[in-house]
Amino acid sequence: MRGNSMENLEQERHRCEVRQVLAWRTADRDSALKYLSVVRQKRGHEAADQLEADCKFQWGLGNRGKKGDWREMS
Repeated sequence: MRGNSMENLEQERHRCEVRQVLAWRTADRDSALKYLSVVRQKRGHEAADQLEADCKFQWGLGNRGKKGDWREMS
């Protein structure tokens, strides 16, 4: 795969992860918090902080974790 394809793949993986955390938060906030804690333990503070920030940003735009939903500031 070319570098650009790998970047696109990682971006899509990250968006899916954000949507999943948002879906968990919608159903049961504790599940989302537990997952973020595991990310912090396994992947480090920087990865967990970025995931949490992206989740908060998407949540603020109204994303609740529906499949394919990704919102941009207009």
